[in-house]
This record gives sequence, structure tokens and C-alpha cells, in this order.
Amino acid sequence: MYTGRTKKYAEALCREGRENFDYRKWLRQVKEEEAREKRIASSNSHGPTTPEANDVAKVAQIPNAPRSLPQVAEVNNLPTSRNAEAGTGSPNTEPPKKKRLGQRLADVSNAWDEFRETRDRDAVYEYLRAVFSIVQRYRWKDRTKRLIRRAFKFAGLPIDMNAEPFAVVIQCTCDQQLDRKTVSKWSRVLRYAAQFKKRTPLKTFIKNRGGINACATLYAERIGRSKR
Repeated sequence: MYTGRTKKYAEALCREGRENFDYRKWLRQVKEEEAREKRIASSNSHGPTTPEANDVAKVAQIPNAPRSLPQVAEVNNLPTSRNAEAGTGSPNTEPPKKKRLGQRLADVSNAWDEFRETRDRDAVYEYLRAVFSIVQRYRWKDRTKRLIRRAFKFAGLPIDMNAEPFAVVIQCTCDQQLDRKTVSKWSRVLRYAAQFKKRTPLKTFIKNRGGINACATLYAERIGRSKR
């Protein structure tokens, strides 16, 4: 079942055309609209809405954020759950199209938004996992430079091809809400995991070694010094 956000995305894309559609401008407008709706809904409730998570004290508060957006092809081709249950409407038998790099970066950005809106202090690990996965995916394909270039364009930032890939993806998907010190620390954690993690889930690997701060220190001790 698709959300109202997906419907708005498809309508905007069809209305403006793929060539003229500005995804980041549209997303900013939708966030502002949803933030207003959330404030109205929150005024009728008594529970607190401020998220709590690891390193949140260093991050400026931002409005409610979107979930991942499916591609327009999926919106046009997939049948509704009601039609599928009723046996009407033909399901899409074509294999799903591979996500483009821009959509993968948008998914990482959405993981950041979800981290910011949750109360779960462990939610940061889901964001770090998303960053780790996209960098490792393009590293294995030997397309890291393409990832770096596309990430800077995604965020509208000057391109630096000498920048560290993990730091680039973090910087370009956090809505510029993290300071350089935190970006560097999280980057060291993921570089340490890339060097020593095998089949263990990223969250388990980091926690077994003492957490984010401990892994950043281990990177400096075991990798950073050897390079120097």
C-alpha cells in the first residue's frame, strides 16, 4: 500500500515532466506541508514529540521526514492490494527495475530522517547501516568515484573527488545537520567496520567493540597510525 507522499510524488512528476522536475525543491515543500500538519496534530495530543538518539545533542532539530519513495514505474505498474485480493487487474510480471544511484542516495537520506524522528537511541545504527551498504556496494563495483560525484550533486555541494567516501555520503544525506567532528567520527567507525567486519551485522559488530566512540578510537589506533 502506498502513502499519500508517493501519490504526490507521481502527480508532481507527471505535471512538471521529468526534465523540469526538481526533486529537492518538491521534497522541501512536502516536508514543510507535513510539518504544519504534524504541528496541528500534535496540538491535540499530550505526548512529547522530540526524538532522542545517539549524538542527537549535536544535531539541530528538523521537521518530520519522509519514508522511502518508490519509483514512478512502480506506481504505474503495480496493482493495488484490493484488486489483487479481488482477482482483478493484472499484476506486473516484469522483473523489478534496479534502483538508480540517485534513488539509493534518497533512501539513505530517508534513513537519516527516520533516525531523527524516532525515540529509539539505537536508530542511528540503521542510518549507519544504510551509509555502509551504499559505499560498499559501489566500492565492490569499482565505481566509488561515481558515487562521490553523484552524492555531492545530490546535496548541491561542491565536488571534492579526494574526499573519503563514507564521510561524503554522511555529509550529503544528513541535510547538513551534523558537524564535521561527528561526520569524521562516524566515517572512522564505518572504515573500521569495512576493514574488520565479516558476516556480523554492523550494529552487532560496533556494539561488541564498545560502541561508536570506541570503534572510532580503535580505527585511529589500528589503522590511522599505521597509515601515518
